[in-house]
Amino acid sequence: MSTPAAQYLALGESGRNAWWRYVLGITCIAAAWMFGGGYAYGLVLHLVPLGRVTEFVAINVSILTLLAGVVLVVIVLHRRSWRTLVTPRPKLDWRRIAEGAGVWVVLAAASALIEHLVYPGRYAWTLDLQRWLPFVVAALLLTPLQCVAEELVFRGYVVQALGRLLRQPVILAVLSAVIFTLPHLYNPEVAAYGLAIMAANYFVMGLFLASVALRDGRLELAIGAHAGNNLLLALFINYADSAFETESVLIADALDPRYSLVTLALSALLFHWWVFRRPAAQP
Repeated sequence: MSTPAAQYLALGESGRNAWWRYVLGITCIAAAWMFGGGYAYGLVLHLVPLGRVTEFVAINVSILTLLAGVVLVVIVLHRRSWRTLVTPRPKLDWRRIAEGAGVWVVLAAASALIEHLVYPGRYAWTLDLQRWLPFVVAALLLTPLQCVAEELVFRGYVVQALGRLLRQPVILAVLSAVIFTLPHLYNPEVAAYGLAIMAANYFVMGLFLASVALRDGRLELAIGAHAGNNLLLALFINYADSAFETESVLIADALDPRYSLVTLALSALLFHWWVFRRPAAQP
């Protein structure tokens, strides 16, 4: 009986799957993000009067060009359903998405609580309902889509493309994490806190999401964990110099990248233990 990872990678063989289609597909997706995303960002920034929410909306809309790009590439170029980037099953498992989000939010919130107890005064209460509520609406509408876009590209299309050459889940997870890290090196945190330590943070997050997707044989858990993480940052616990400037309830005066790296790795291990501890959790 094939493993969940093998079943998921086999989806890359469906439709029109010649190697040149994947090369062209990745090129089109990258172009959609770089050029289409840049245009969308400028358009929203200058034409959509949303006050303090405008920058947040503009950044998220620019990332949504990834979603449009990967969906179009899969449907038009590969002639298969976009759902094959997520699961071999006939429909999405929304319960699995909710489970991924819930478990990760609990772990991330616990890490922030421990940080607050160990380093008193690091977080400041900054809630202003008049400014926070518009961000709630924008975040709930856009952040899940932004996370879906990144998951479909990095843990979906890229992993399935590489899976046509390599079948070892560990190697695929590492390669996916490296590719996920590269565009994030343009985030402002890198300039603020250093290239090596921030690259390590992005790599561990990418490795965690890829390992979850391959172990589960589908993307729902990774989508949920990613969305839960970003919504928690956007609305409740953020830090100075974040890539997304939001009206979070709590703001840390600075990111502690070493603490973040350690707790991220520990949380990833705990997530795996919790979600996959029962055989029934497997697909």
